[in-house]
Amino acid sequence: MKRLQENRIDLINNYLQASKLDPELIPEILDHLACEAEECLWNGKPFEQVYKEITETADAQLLLNLSVDHKNLLAMEKSLNDIVFEGRNKLYGAYDLRKSYGQTIQRSVLMGVTLFLLMVMLPNLYARLVPEPKASDIAYVVEAHPVDIKMEVPLPPPPAEKAAPSVKTVRSLPPVVLPDNQVEIENIPPTKEELESALPGQEDIKGIEDMGFIVPPSAPVANDKAVAVEVKPKNDEIFRIVEQAPEYRGGIAAMSAFLQKNLKYPSPAAAAGIQGRVFVEFTVGTDGKIENVTAIKGIGFGCDEEAVRVVKLMQNWIPGKQSGAPVRVRFTLPIAFQLN
Repeated sequence: MKRLQENRIDLINNYLQASKLDPELIPEILDHLACEAEECLWNGKPFEQVYKEITETADAQLLLNLSVDHKNLLAMEKSLNDIVFEGRNKLYGAYDLRKSYGQTIQRSVLMGVTLFLLMVMLPNLYARLVPEPKASDIAYVVEAHPVDIKMEVPLPPPPAEKAAPSVKTVRSLPPVVLPDNQVEIENIPPTKEELESALPGQEDIKGIEDMGFIVPPSAPVANDKAVAVEVKPKNDEIFRIVEQAPEYRGGIAAMSAFLQKNLKYPSPAAAAGIQGRVFVEFTVGTDGKIENVTAIKGIGFGCDEEAVRVVKLMQNWIPGKQSGAPVRVRFTLPIAFQLN
């Protein structure tokens, strides 16, 4: 399609402006008339004839009517609330509500979108504002005394005492004086032969014959020189209470320094704010080595495993002693994880 030259477009634009057309309508009507002119030129009409037909079709009166109608439409759009509330009380409140309805909707949508974005981004914002605690913000509390929390095992019932064997006896009752009106029951005393193989008693018992009397053991006589007997403990025996408890080399202060240097607060426990004690039980051998390390009571979130790991890193202890000899001792060490 042939395009109009700039001078011809300016000619049509000058015609529209001379017709007192509303400036807001000029661009739209100019574009429409230019398209019609290009179509007529494509059909072979000269521009002078096309321009004449445009001025006859869109005469000055028609353009004036378009301008008036456009102004009326704008007036109706701007004063629609005034038309609706014409002759009514505008101070009642409904007029102000309809007038500010658009702004209210905009504010409501903006507040809703803002609230939704805050709900979605709040976890990420919290993670950025509250970082994970550093190693300097963590305190380790060490209680270096043994704690025995062994499960209570019910004691077995005492063995039943065996009844002593009975001794064979023959009946030999003392004489009893009875009243005259009561029939006397004959009580024949045992013969000499019967007493040789049995003892006199209240009734006949078929017990063991020729059973001698049991003589209690004589009390030991205290000598001037007492012999001290030393009982040496077995090498494989494990004690829980000994005369001299095992001790970390350097004392409690050295143990606390070792734990604070090597313990690392687990990230899951720090993020969840988990605190508490972990009871670690281990055996201190006769040479002071740590054996059989296990957590018998803990708080989870990786604290139990961390406490066991660090206890296994400890160097040799001073072994416990019983009767002056080093023995194996089962030791329980509570380690408290605490956040400052």
